[in-house]
Amino acid sequence: MKFFQTLTFKLGTIIAGILVVMLAITSAATYYTAYDKLYEAAGVEAYGCANITTGLIDPTVLDRALNNDMAAKESISEQLNWTIDHKEIFETQYILDLNGNVIALDNNLKEKGINIGDEFHVDQKAISMLLEMGHPTFSEPYDYAGMERLSGYAPIYKDHDPSKEIIAINVIDFDADIVTERTWEVVSQGILISIIPMLVASMITGLLIYRKTKLISQLIEQAKRLADGNLSVSETTIKGKDEIADLSRTLNQTASNLQSIISTMRSTSNQLTTNATETASTLTEMNSAVQSVADHIEDVTGAMRDGMHNADNASNVLTSLADNLQSMKARADQTVVNSNETMKIAIEGEKRAQEISADMEKIRTGSQEVSNTIQHLVESATRIQTITEAISSIASQTNLLALNASIEAARAGEHGKGFAVVAEEVRKLAEQSNKEVTEVEKLVKDIMERIGNVMISSSENGKFIEKGTQTVQLTANALHNISNAVSETVHDIKNISNLLSSETEKSDTIVEMIHELTRSIHEIEDTLKGISAAAQETTASIHDISHRSVESTKMAEELEISVKMFRLKE
Repeated sequence: MKFFQTLTFKLGTIIAGILVVMLAITSAATYYTAYDKLYEAAGVEAYGCANITTGLIDPTVLDRALNNDMAAKESISEQLNWTIDHKEIFETQYILDLNGNVIALDNNLKEKGINIGDEFHVDQKAISMLLEMGHPTFSEPYDYAGMERLSGYAPIYKDHDPSKEIIAINVIDFDADIVTERTWEVVSQGILISIIPMLVASMITGLLIYRKTKLISQLIEQAKRLADGNLSVSETTIKGKDEIADLSRTLNQTASNLQSIISTMRSTSNQLTTNATETASTLTEMNSAVQSVADHIEDVTGAMRDGMHNADNASNVLTSLADNLQSMKARADQTVVNSNETMKIAIEGEKRAQEISADMEKIRTGSQEVSNTIQHLVESATRIQTITEAISSIASQTNLLALNASIEAARAGEHGKGFAVVAEEVRKLAEQSNKEVTEVEKLVKDIMERIGNVMISSSENGKFIEKGTQTVQLTANALHNISNAVSETVHDIKNISNLLSSETEKSDTIVEMIHELTRSIHEIEDTLKGISAAAQETTASIHDISHRSVESTKMAEELEISVKMFRLKE
């Protein structure tokens, strides 16, 4: 087996891969942690220097610069060059107004093509925090003017007095790539140092795996010899309580069990061959004897079959006669049943017709009561109409009185103002009463129209109820006549059914006797058939057993040949 196909190589590769992945994850986490810390430190250094250098700027000069004095702007720009010249890490320094426009800038920024008055990129989030909190801050890395920048922002207060408003922002930039470079300088040595323990751990792990898999190779070699049939192979002894030692003990036990099984199979196969040969000879003799008995039984069965055929013919004729009588009796009985059902239905119909007649009388009475009630409603509606007319008259008179009261209040001048208000309210109440009375009159008129329609419908329903009552009474009389006629028919059919029952009982007795004879002959025939079938099955079973005995002999011989392939310990 090639080395890269071995278990040692595969396990070693997996463990080494895990170590590499762990080292990569740890290195990445270390790098990003160090980057965040160095980025924060760089930002703090940038805005710290920016905050310190704000004290070097003359407030009066800054005020003139904010008022577009170019001389003041150039003077401040010269001061900014001092910071860049004395701190190599810083790339540019400049001062912005609160709108992000350049007030003063160093020579490095001028070389990039930026001029006084230009709008410069700012981190709006950082600037907002600076203006809100009033303390320095720094930006996120950003690309501008051909460089990835990290800016430190420091507020410049009016007259350098923190209690006054912020009038400008001092900004110092440095190249953000410096954070990446310094982070890699810090982390790279740690990564290189970590690789050495990883290599040592991989080598030690590979050695330990090799020592364990070497024992497995010994067990595989033992298993191969057992598979080739060599049960005399020496046992492999491995001390310990791990899985490999358990596998060694299990493999040794398997070899011992196979040794015992093969020894038993050798002795058993010899004895099986001898017994199968003797059994085959005995079964051949039994087959001849059973075949002779089956031949004699077949002759007796033929004679019984002829007698059974004659008995079946007689039984069929009598059975046909009995069936006809039974059919006639059944039809007569069914006719009686149907007639009884018809009579019950007629009687039930007569009862229902009487009940319907009574219900129609109740409906007629109820219809009369409804008519009386409607007449009372008409009278009540008439009274309501009279009352509404009286209310309408009262409202008209009240309205007239309110109008007169208003006129008198107007004549009274100031003394009649209160009375005028009351008169106006009375007039409004009278108008509202007129409106409500009008609505009531409409409702009463609608009720009178609907009551008239109901009275017409009630009158027509009374006519239909009267006609329905007469029809129901005629139906009840007809059903009573039908019930009497069906009763007489039922009586006649019952007499016919009784005569058929007597004849049917006689034919049933004869048929039962013939059937009993036929059943006896059939039972004898079935018994003989069973004996014949049993004899044939016995013959077939003996033949089958004989055939299997021959097969068993062959299998015993093949088993003996197979067992001889194994080599056992002496």
